Amino acid sequence: MGRLGSLLLGIIIGAGLVFGSLKYHTVRAADGFHFVPKSDVSFAEAYVDIRQFGPSDWDKHRSLAVALIKADKEALIADSAAASLRATMRSALDGLTGSNH
Repeated sequence: MGRLGSLLLGIIIGAGLVFGSLKYHTVRAADGFHFVPKSDVSFAEAYVDIRQFGPSDWDKHRSLAVALIKADKEALIADSAAASLRATMRSALDGLTGSNH
């Protein structure tokens, strides 16, 4: 493959990535990556890591939450919120047990 072939391959791959980021949210969750169709065409929230999301984070990313619900992946919202709550409780318990020593 010559220089022209490499250039064309790069253009095709780049165009595919641009199209994908315009049309889909790439969501990183505890169980891996999910590709969720966007409600509107934009580069906003092309990649979002929801593993540490709490309720206030979901409030800031409402369009992502709506897209997850439309794609029947609302369990990802509940899973991330539950993980955030567990981490908060673990931290609080560690603080309590550390202060007793």
